[in-house]
Amino acid sequence: MAYHPRLPEQNDNVSHQQPGRELLLLGSALLLAVALIYLLLGLLIDRVVSKLDPELEYKWFGHFASAQVNPSEQQQALQQLTNQLQQCSSLRYPVQLRFIEQDISNAGVLPGGVMLVYQGLLTQLDSENALSFVLAHELAHLQHRDHLRGLGRALVLASLVYGVTGSSSASQWFMPVTELGMAQHSQQRELAADAAALEILHCHYGHTGGAEGFFKAMQQQSDAVLPDWFDSHPNLAKRLAQLALLQQQHAYAVKATTPLPAMLQP
Repeated sequence: MAYHPRLPEQNDNVSHQQPGRELLLLGSALLLAVALIYLLLGLLIDRVVSKLDPELEYKWFGHFASAQVNPSEQQQALQQLTNQLQQCSSLRYPVQLRFIEQDISNAGVLPGGVMLVYQGLLTQLDSENALSFVLAHELAHLQHRDHLRGLGRALVLASLVYGVTGSSSASQWFMPVTELGMAQHSQQRELAADAAALEILHCHYGHTGGAEGFFKAMQQQSDAVLPDWFDSHPNLAKRLAQLALLQQQHAYAVKATTPLPAMLQP
């Protein structure tokens, strides 16, 4: 009988495990768990913030909104326009405007009713109506408590990452998942603020002419070609399309705009 050598069917010295595959599965499961927990806690924060008494919020953060001494002419004009627009919103605590002389085309809000308007924004606007839409958009963020929603979600993310990894600098490990979730939530809040701003603009002027002014100006300067999945703001084309749709649905008139006041012109 001829001898035919062959390997044993089982060799205890050779591992059949696939550590790379197991690491990938464990990492994916961890990312999924973090994403689900973050989503649930984010929804909880939205619910808590929506129930928070605005007067209590102002009591906590209102000291940030103390009036400035000797405000500039531009700040006074912006404050007056903001006060007029606020009468068309449900926001009842006072809003203090801060005019910042920096060449940045932006505006924003802080807890306690502080609205920031940068000088560079005025160079992108061709009418008072376009400016009013931007101010109304920021009023809508305060009205919707988006500043507190964003702050709460950021704290949840930091706490969650630290609890899982024990390191406050490990957030980049979860960035693809968490950034996508935060971006989509932020984009939804931006579109909601646009819708509310359009309503405020119509209430104040009786029409919505100039609402798209800032977006069109920024669209001419933008060269973005990638999807906006991870952006905090929706792409400009999407925002312009929503404005046009809302104007049609609500039968908002579009009339001639009012020029920018002389002291606000670049």
